Amino acid sequence: MIARGLAVVVALLFALASPLAPALPAQAPVAQGAAHQQELARTKFRELTDRMQKLMVVLQKSEPEDSRLIAAGLTFVQEKKLHQRLEHAGSLMQQDRWDDALAVMTELRQDLGRLYELLQNRNVDLRKLMEEIARLQAFRDRVDKLAKEQGEEKAESARLEDLQRHLAEIEAQKQRTEALLAQQQGLRAATNQLGTGSAADATRPLAEKEGQLQQDTQKLAQDLAKLEQDAAALQPGAKPDAKPAPGSGKSSKSAGQAAQAMGNAQQQLGDNRAEPSLKDQDQAIEELRRTVEELDAMAEQARRELLKLPFEQLAKKQEATQQSTDGLSRDMEQSEQSDSPDDPAEKPTPGRQRVQQAVPKQRAAAGQLKEYKPAKQKQQDAKDDLDAAKQELDEALAQLRQQLQDEVLRALEERFTAMLHAQRELSLQTKTLDGTRQNVLTASGALPAALAEKVQAVAAGETDLQLEAADALKLLEEDGTTALFPSMVEQLRDELREVAQRLGEQQTDLPVQERQRAVEDLLELLIDSLRRTIERKEAGQGGNCNGGQPPLVPVSAELKMLRFLQERVNKATKEFDGVPAEQKAGDAGRSRSDDLSAKQARVRDLTRKLAVKLGKENDAEEGR
Repeated sequence: MIARGLAVVVALLFALASPLAPALPAQAPVAQGAAHQQELARTKFRELTDRMQKLMVVLQKSEPEDSRLIAAGLTFVQEKKLHQRLEHAGSLMQQDRWDDALAVMTELRQDLGRLYELLQNRNVDLRKLMEEIARLQAFRDRVDKLAKEQGEEKAESARLEDLQRHLAEIEAQKQRTEALLAQQQGLRAATNQLGTGSAADATRPLAEKEGQLQQDTQKLAQDLAKLEQDAAALQPGAKPDAKPAPGSGKSSKSAGQAAQAMGNAQQQLGDNRAEPSLKDQDQAIEELRRTVEELDAMAEQARRELLKLPFEQLAKKQEATQQSTDGLSRDMEQSEQSDSPDDPAEKPTPGRQRVQQAVPKQRAAAGQLKEYKPAKQKQQDAKDDLDAAKQELDEALAQLRQQLQDEVLRALEERFTAMLHAQRELSLQTKTLDGTRQNVLTASGALPAALAEKVQAVAAGETDLQLEAADALKLLEEDGTTALFPSMVEQLRDELREVAQRLGEQQTDLPVQERQRAVEDLLELLIDSLRRTIERKEAGQGGNCNGGQPPLVPVSAELKMLRFLQERVNKATKEFDGVPAEQKAGDAGRSRSDDLSAKQARVRDLTRKLAVKLGKENDAEEGR
């Protein structure tokens, strides 16, 4: 975890990097105030570097990476001679050389900003964490893709095996049907030889044989109905429980009609009516022949489906999947080796062993397919390994994302704290400049160049804060557990952009100052939410979950944010209501009205967003 002392150092540096306003030569009290601020900045920077020096020593053992960053920062201070230049700027101000002082301070501010950026890179833990998440996520996606491919190949191999078995069953049933047909043909010939005046004892044995044949054929019809169900399930795109409509199977229907004709023939023979039974026997023979034809047609259809799944093609696909899996295994192993001399430790890759175990099974499956043997079981075993690897990666990613969330919380809290400190400085400068400008206007009513430059310097500071807010949004990209927090940071960014724009237009009046106070209020709200969440986590208290991951900030904090936004809209609406009607009707009034409407719509949309999120969580909870 990043040292808290370093966080304080960065916050102080951020404040120092904000622009200081050189005084105007025409205003001695203001000049004295500016000189005092400059001297205060020099003293603070001296204290800051002393603190950095001590902190570097303390962190050498516990946080070596942070210690090295502070050492780099101190080297930067020496190379850029920041202490001397701060003292020089103060000396120029004491000599009333305001333009020269402003030039020196502008360069100083740029270098202080670079020092701030250098120390901002201290969060190696966060960067490494995000890199590790990206590394494992990439492997997880590849494993998932291979598992799906392996599943499809296993399904094709299983279908091929099922078609082969189905074709063999068709052939067995055809032979069975042909045997029954031959028996029926023989029984018909024996019946034909009896003639019309045969004795009862002559027809009785034939009736018994016909009865047995009828039972065997009825059983055949039942088995053929099952065979037809298998054929329907093996059709491309068929559902697992696909069945033909009752009575729609041709082979089972003809076999059933043959059995019915045999039953009629048995009854005729039992009544000693040999000659009338011949007609029923002929019908049974015809139906059994039809059954054989239907089985031939069913076999031909199965062969056509088999041709769509040649062993050679399946073997090539399996080999390609095996090679991809082997490549993934090597990449996972190679990624464990660190290229950084500062971090020689290996990074074990979850799931790598299971991926490695899948490779020989895939190779064996391809070999079996080349030998025209089904490989369903080997393919299933390989898929099981890949699924297990994906599960290990998912579990590791869940832990890393939880850790990332903790790091993001602290990084955001540090960033917003530094921004608040800087915004308060900028707000104070804006108020001071606004109080000064009324007494220093030129004859034409324009601002003096020096004062205009100071206002632009404050505008630049607000722009820097806007960029800081945009960077904070990047930290939230990995987190999808909160409905409002990213939107609140977007609101902060937009507010800062508006403040910077107005200052860029030389506005320093009360509306600008009110917007600056609104920025401060919003930063305080964000910081308070983050700190409360950090405290809850440190106390071991959980929060509402989204897919098993606690939210970045609790719902109670998001509700407080909504209330804050609504209260701001209410306050602005009340103030606008007190504006005279003629001002409301003007362009400025309409613009302000549109702005209020847009803000109210934003609150409405955020409220709906939070309601949808809570509704989904409630549905998920009820589902569990």
